[in-house]
Amino acid sequence: MAPNTVKPSFQRRTIFIKKNLQIRYMVLMVACVLCGLLIMGLELTATLNDLFDNYPVLVQPIYDEFIPIVASFFYKIAIYIILVVIISAFVSHKMAGPVYRFEQTCKEIAKGDFSQRVHLRKGDQFTELQDAFNTMMDVVEKNIKK
Repeated sequence: MAPNTVKPSFQRRTIFIKKNLQIRYMVLMVACVLCGLLIMGLELTATLNDLFDNYPVLVQPIYDEFIPIVASFFYKIAIYIILVVIISAFVSHKMAGPVYRFEQTCKEIAKGDFSQRVHLRKGDQFTELQDAFNTMMDVVEKNIKK
């Protein structure tokens, strides 16, 4: 990079930069959490059934309160899922932004501007790829100038 060149500062204001990629990632994260919760719920139900079969007198008070406990459990699951959606949107944004930036830079290079480089924000993913890409473009531009 030339000494007078200033890295552009990217301030993305939209959450969904590459909507399809991000939504697929978010659905995958929610599905993983739901699978974990389902397995945990099935295991808890099986354990309670075993306890009730073996110790009905001891477990009866738990079964009497089972409906309120389950209702509370589903409210908490809803809150967890909302948190997973928010967190996965943030994480997917950190991946989709760099993908978008690479695509835009590649389009500019395809138009013939070999001086283009990828500049990612601090904290974005794919910084190693950015460095490798920019090094490659330095070599390409140098070879073209020869």
